[in-house]
Amino acid sequence: MEKSRVLIVEEELIIAEDLSDILENLGYDVVGTAISAREALQILGTEDVDLALLDIKIKGGKDGIELAEEINENFKIPIVFLTSHADQMTLSRAKKVLPYGYLVKPFAEKDIHTTLEMALANFKAEQKKSSISHQENEFVLKDSLFVRHNGMLVKIQFQDIIYFEADANYTKVFTKDKKFVIRAILKELERKLDTHFFARIHKSFLINLTAIDAIDSTEVHIAGKKIPLSRSQHSWLINQIKTL
Repeated sequence: MEKSRVLIVEEELIIAEDLSDILENLGYDVVGTAISAREALQILGTEDVDLALLDIKIKGGKDGIELAEEINENFKIPIVFLTSHADQMTLSRAKKVLPYGYLVKPFAEKDIHTTLEMALANFKAEQKKSSISHQENEFVLKDSLFVRHNGMLVKIQFQDIIYFEADANYTKVFTKDKKFVIRAILKELERKLDTHFFARIHKSFLINLTAIDAIDSTEVHIAGKKIPLSRSQHSWLINQIKTL
């Protein structure tokens, strides 16, 4: 059985290490640990994460709740808060970002396991329900994507797609001369596309590698548009281009 992949965001390194050990012993795969929102978003932009375990008090300009808002906007994964703050004001803020669980320190190993398993199960059930309700709007074939446009299902060949751009719970699809909007998050589309030709180079952009015009240290030039390139993806992208 494939292990669930968890990101830990915790400013106390000792606690983060203890959590990592606990999760590994429980059968989870810890894809990374971060002490700030910036580090967490870098990991989310390059790794396939199934669940984020967030402390509310973290280093940097954003706290865990503000990070959760950004995760909800750009990455469709469940969030569980881990914190020593249980006051009403904190709880009220936390509830607004719709977490799938809330663990208060000090915590027991069994509580972590139960909370994470319930979060993953509830999220999976919600995704399945959402998938069924929207499957008539767009679906993916081996070489093309169908999207609903002007009351019809329109077929778009993958070779004609230049790039995808995330827009909350929707994704913009750009071809050479048209733009479409579909109700699907970028991560869902990424899993269905051929990774030899499409790559996620930034948390908000998935591009057709064959349409690239130029690459510099921070951007990819494609069809007259400059798309941001994450630092962690730059070397990988250069190597990937060499194999095309």
